[in-house]
Amino acid sequence: MTLAAARAASVNWQSVFDQLRLQGPVLWAALAPPERARLVRQLRVFWDVHRFRIAPQVAAVLDRRHAAGTVDTIAARLVASNDEDGSLAVSFQRRGQTRIETMRFAAVINTTGPAHGQALQLNPALSSLAEAGLIRTDQYGLGIETGLDSRAIGRDGAAVATLLVAGPLARGTFGELMGLPEVARHAQTVAVEIAKLLVTLPSAQAIGPNAAHRPHVG
Repeated sequence: MTLAAARAASVNWQSVFDQLRLQGPVLWAALAPPERARLVRQLRVFWDVHRFRIAPQVAAVLDRRHAAGTVDTIAARLVASNDEDGSLAVSFQRRGQTRIETMRFAAVINTTGPAHGQALQLNPALSSLAEAGLIRTDQYGLGIETGLDSRAIGRDGAAVATLLVAGPLARGTFGELMGLPEVARHAQTVAVEIAKLLVTLPSAQAIGPNAAHRPHVG
């Protein structure tokens, strides 16, 4: 209905999505965990397609390629990819179908975005934190589980007081956190929490190599 009203008022759909992005954290917070999981499972792919946009120049090139028949858009699930005689044989299953097709391509470009759900396995620094029990993947597979104060939730389910997560890896808690405006606002919130934390920590002088011989002031 909102899109139809915008169209009638000669407002493009991109503007509608921009407003939806602003409301994203509020909408996400209002959803119960099962509803969040269902949204990620069923609607995330459609959100990503409309949320992340390409430059007009790139769109013009793709339009020309589509018109010339040299580019096709296929909604499908990747099944396998293998090198065969100097080309890539890609097997896929089109959306809504069970038959697996195989086509050959000169090159394949992965544009699915960052694999935040696998970040704890793929990133050495995050892997070490996970192994130490300081972080864990959120239940929606979007990144790292945090509390509402952005503190990481450890393996035991307790918040880690001195470990805060800023940016896209905290999406499981806050919802839309991929765009620069959202990331900047979240970073500011995390900075406030860090400032509060620094007040409670020992001074830099008190944690030096001779800390045991220094008087505690406070």
